[in-house]
Amino acid sequence: MSYHSHIHTEASTIGIYAIAKALGRSDYKARRLVSYVSALVREASFPPPLPVLVAQRLEHGVTLKSQWQRDAVDAWLDNFLPPDNALAVDQAAKNAAAAEMDQAAMGLRLVAGGRS
Repeated sequence: MSYHSHIHTEASTIGIYAIAKALGRSDYKARRLVSYVSALVREASFPPPLPVLVAQRLEHGVTLKSQWQRDAVDAWLDNFLPPDNALAVDQAAKNAAAAEMDQAAMGLRLVAGGRS
């Protein structure tokens, strides 16, 4: 079971806020988040973002609108975290999803009436 399974969706790219969440940095404000991810790219072999169009120019650095190839980010996350930490994060994601489903289920009402 891999660490990244909780951020995987149908999209082939991932944005900076999903990356922040996966790294446990959802508390970072925009400027700090861009600096943090930029440092990861420079100093920790984090994959660079895909170029993004900003004011009619291609920006190759990290911005709030940057997108990354999901497979590259997933591979980095899998190799970045020690296996024990990856399992703990995976379990925490499962627990959070279960709690979210329980909360949603509490809002459901059974329809009174006969059988179909």
